[in-house]
Amino acid sequence: MRKNEWIRAALLGIASGLIGVALFVVMLNFVNKEEEKEKIENILPVQQEVVEEMDASFYASQHALFSSKEGAEQFIAANPLLNKAAIIEVDGQFFVWSALSTNKQVATLVPSAFSKQLSIVAACTEPTIQKLPEILMDEKYLKNYFEQEPKEGEVPADWGQILTAVSSLSEDINVMRLHILTHYYGENDCLKIKF
Repeated sequence: MRKNEWIRAALLGIASGLIGVALFVVMLNFVNKEEEKEKIENILPVQQEVVEEMDASFYASQHALFSSKEGAEQFIAANPLLNKAAIIEVDGQFFVWSALSTNKQVATLVPSAFSKQLSIVAACTEPTIQKLPEILMDEKYLKNYFEQEPKEGEVPADWGQILTAVSSLSEDINVMRLHILTHYYGENDCLKIKF
């Protein structure tokens, strides 16, 4: 073989190698882009399920705050005026409340109570629980529930049972609201109380 043929063969080999490497890189980029596209498509439905928070302001008639539930229970047992009070746990602290109102002026119904402002925040996937702050604000769901049949999906499925139980405890709207909150707050981690 002559010198020119060696050089030509070497150049052809180098060119073939470079073209092969370039095609390999292009194919890798194409495969990676397809995988990224699939990942994004898989993530999008999850992002669409993100629930918008709903909140409402209330005023609790607060009597005491304890670091243990037992302490709160003993306090209620020692105070006959608090026979309709409830214990609400927020961030490891146990609050003794006797009523939950939408108006600061009515918040302190029982002697020795003071008004504590709070927000009930819902970030729930269940639509009726998501609307609970709004439902608790509207007295028609507390007063007139038995007089009018609510539409399906308007209130939680067990609303009638809970309202019946709470109505037997008290006819005071603010006491009823407190015990309804206590029930749903205890059963749904998506409900939060913020001060």
